[in-house]
Amino acid sequence: MAATGKFIHASNHTGLAIAATSSYVAAQVRAIPLNQDQTTVNGNVRGVAVLGALYVHVNTIAGGATTLTLRLSLDTAGDQPWIGDTTATISTGVTTAAQGAVTIKMDVPFIKPANDTLFCHWRTNAGTCTVDAVQLTWTE
Repeated sequence: MAATGKFIHASNHTGLAIAATSSYVAAQVRAIPLNQDQTTVNGNVRGVAVLGALYVHVNTIAGGATTLTLRLSLDTAGDQPWIGDTTATISTGVTTAAQGAVTIKMDVPFIKPANDTLFCHWRTNAGTCTVDAVQLTWTE
């Protein structure tokens, strides 16, 4: 019997060290493969999904960086945005203000692209930080 119900998937990327500056730079990007789901075996199925949330963790916050603007695109250069620019305040650590995170809730229907990959681009409002983890969740 086929499974029924809602399946939650995640694409997790940790141990990163990618710069974030106050303007978009094509090299400041993280590929998010949607076919490498780490929660169920159904992640290899192309189809309609609902994007849930995008989590980005940063460290080495400096120079007045207080927000991150994020976008998801269909290409590495960021010229084909799928989820447009969304700005969120960096929630810094309780005891370490040089670390923090942003979370963007999307709830957007999405048909996985042919290459099963989205690309996350970011920029700060000022100063710099280093992106060290990215997670995207979706349901089907």
